Amino acid sequence: MKINAKAFAKVNPYLKVKGLREDGYHQLDIGYLTINLADKITIRPNTEDEIEISTEANLSTKENLCYKVAVKLKSTCGVKAGAKITLKKEIPIGGGLGGGSSDAATTLICLNRLWDCNLSRRSLIDIGKEFGADIPFFFYGGYCTGSGTGVDLQQKENIFQDRLIPLVFPPFSQLTSEVYAKYDQIFEDSDASQTKAQNFLQKNTIGLDIENDLQKPALQLNPGLSEYLNLFQNSSTIATSGLAGSGSCVFGISRADVSPNEIRQEIEKELNSISERAMLKVAKPTNTGQLVQQVKNPGHSPGHLKKQCEDGI
Repeated sequence: MKINAKAFAKVNPYLKVKGLREDGYHQLDIGYLTINLADKITIRPNTEDEIEISTEANLSTKENLCYKVAVKLKSTCGVKAGAKITLKKEIPIGGGLGGGSSDAATTLICLNRLWDCNLSRRSLIDIGKEFGADIPFFFYGGYCTGSGTGVDLQQKENIFQDRLIPLVFPPFSQLTSEVYAKYDQIFEDSDASQTKAQNFLQKNTIGLDIENDLQKPALQLNPGLSEYLNLFQNSSTIATSGLAGSGSCVFGISRADVSPNEIRQEIEKELNSISERAMLKVAKPTNTGQLVQQVKNPGHSPGHLKKQCEDGI
């Protein structure tokens, strides 16, 4: 048996930091939205009782979240089998799009099937959240709001589903830990953040600015981000824009009835004047965190494909 999967990226329509917890993690009010930019994962059985990771990404095996969650699932379920995991990265590392977290959630879902663990979504989430606060969201996908460290989730109507999500990737990345550290240097009182997040939810509209408390510290660490933010803010095709997570990717939410070509025609020329190495992609929202296909008899007809159910289990 072979399992093929697409692990979708995310953007954050709002991200408000409410304070620092005693355990050192930040208390958040956060919105999550999956988009159809995706990493590709293929998982096969391994004749050896080992977990092998193959990827072109610049990560050692032990640093790879797919490997970490696989080892944990294997131990939790007492699995006496291995797996070969091939990861093709399409989601840039260090862009704030949650690629590593999405890969980890998708790996857990696939291995849960491959190894016949039969764990519930809640059990898989409990494993995943040990390795990252964004991982639980990808078991749901679509549009969710989160609180605490971001792992307390509520599914919401996807108010963004009819919009396009243009993404600009600068030719540099940012470390999340450095952005949060800079945030702690800048802000001492974050009471206003909670009010802003509640205002976003109450308005429930798209024609307002994306709220992200990490944008100011990210700009202080990397002032070059301002050129990319201005690019979207001055666009006639974009309703609102901001930083994706802790950056460095910048994203927008399009105006109604705008086509991908209209966005590209307006943005690409200006983008090339900033940097020829920067990239533009125009994505769409999804209503699931991943798509999974199970090939029961690899090498036979495509009729053996089975599509993953939308809840991710």
